Amino acid sequence: MFMKNIRYYILLSITLLSATCMQAVSINLDSLTNALDDAIEKSSEYEHAKLDRVDMIKAKIKTTKVSDSVLYELNKALFNEYESYICDSARVCMNRNIAIATKLGRFDLLDYARIKKAQVLSVSGLYLEAFDLLSKVDKNNLSEEYLSQYYKTYADLYLYLAEYSSEEEFRFGYLDKMALYQDTILTYSADSFLYYTTKASILMGQHKIDESKEMLESYLPRVNEGTRQYAIITSTLSFLSGLNNSREEQKMYLIMSALSDVKAVVKENKSLRGLAEMLYDDGEIARADNYMKISMEDANFYNARLRNVQASKMLPMIDKTYQHIRDVQRYWLITLLILVSILVLALLIAIGFVFRQMKKLNAARKAVVVINGQLTEANHVKEEYIGRFMGLCSFYIDNLEDYRKMLNKKVSNGKIEDLRATLKSSKYSDDVLKEFYKNFDLAFLNIYPDFVNDFNSLMQDDAKEYPKESGRLTTELRIFALIRLGISDSSKIADFLRYSITTIYTYRSKMRNKSLYPDDFEDKLMGIGTFSI
Repeated sequence: MFMKNIRYYILLSITLLSATCMQAVSINLDSLTNALDDAIEKSSEYEHAKLDRVDMIKAKIKTTKVSDSVLYELNKALFNEYESYICDSARVCMNRNIAIATKLGRFDLLDYARIKKAQVLSVSGLYLEAFDLLSKVDKNNLSEEYLSQYYKTYADLYLYLAEYSSEEEFRFGYLDKMALYQDTILTYSADSFLYYTTKASILMGQHKIDESKEMLESYLPRVNEGTRQYAIITSTLSFLSGLNNSREEQKMYLIMSALSDVKAVVKENKSLRGLAEMLYDDGEIARADNYMKISMEDANFYNARLRNVQASKMLPMIDKTYQHIRDVQRYWLITLLILVSILVLALLIAIGFVFRQMKKLNAARKAVVVINGQLTEANHVKEEYIGRFMGLCSFYIDNLEDYRKMLNKKVSNGKIEDLRATLKSSKYSDDVLKEFYKNFDLAFLNIYPDFVNDFNSLMQDDAKEYPKESGRLTTELRIFALIRLGISDSSKIADFLRYSITTIYTYRSKMRNKSLYPDDFEDKLMGIGTFSI
């Protein structure tokens, strides 16, 4: 029994710990996503800082006293700013350095400039030109640092060819050649960013996913956030997490990579595009669409063929998004039309109810007029009452049409949340109801101008009712006005005034008990008033 309890508590602890960890990951993803959105909002600030650095370097280059060797270094610094920002400008920097190195007769500087230009050409999709330029480099004269860059450029070239190729036969051949150059890179790049990323790539190719991941995670604290190197490592970690089916971790590293790309103003990026694709799968359409547009803008700004091709693959996804939005709008439009139709039907029913009541009222008035010999006067009352309510019905129809147009405009503009808020609001029906009661009061008091005074003559002093506004009735007066018109059914009065039947019974009982004639109060009420035109 004791062992069973121990196993139970262990299982419960593991379950609670797992739930806590999942919640922590979710919170971390939310905070990272918010940080990425904030960084995107401030992207112009990061870009202005980069352009300030570019302007400072350009100002030094324009100085007439700068020597060729210093000018070479300045072009190199300018290249570092442009390398992941604008590929054409980066290539121009290396063209200048090739000319300077040739002028100085410095073949080591010349070969380095060729290597860096070849890197830009490969990213730009100019693979033949990059191979041709690398073939001119004499690797025997290169230092270890330059050799590592030389072999890395070849490895990257074959990687880009593999990414670009749609035929598996050629793709695997390119990847095999890339692996050969990666093995050589390790010889010349010990304990460096290039060493760790290359070694991790090799381990990945050998399907040693966990080892590759551990190596990059151990090196990550040595790299500053908001740099291109940090973005590259976290992007690779995201890919490795995906291979391990750790989707939450994959998304986390991808957000970290995209965040560093934004802060480092890296236009030659792919993390934001990958993140957009994941968000599409998760149903976060609006944010994914925004990230995708930014990614395509970056690819076009950088002007690299490979990234443009990769970005263009997202176009069907964008079309799918807009189709989804159109479907949602169509759904709400249909829903709106149904609601408007219901409102119109309800209005027609209300108009029919009013006319039926008018018909009964006119019949009652006609009988009274016949008794009193005032047929002509009754006809005038009938015309006035019908005319007023016909005008009111017309007002409701026009008002409803304006309301329909306003809702349709919100749908057309895609303001779905605003539409929902409008449909949930009771303001429209409240305003219409107030207008209806106002017209009822005016019409009734026009027929029975002394109704308030006559009604109060039936009441005790402490129970008299006086409206706050001229030409209006209180709720109590309105109840007995309806009774005076022949509508004595409490349920119908409750429907008319939007009160419960219990409330109407309470009002009628209270006023009857406070009247001077509690036994036949409503009979006395029916004798109130004479017709007046």
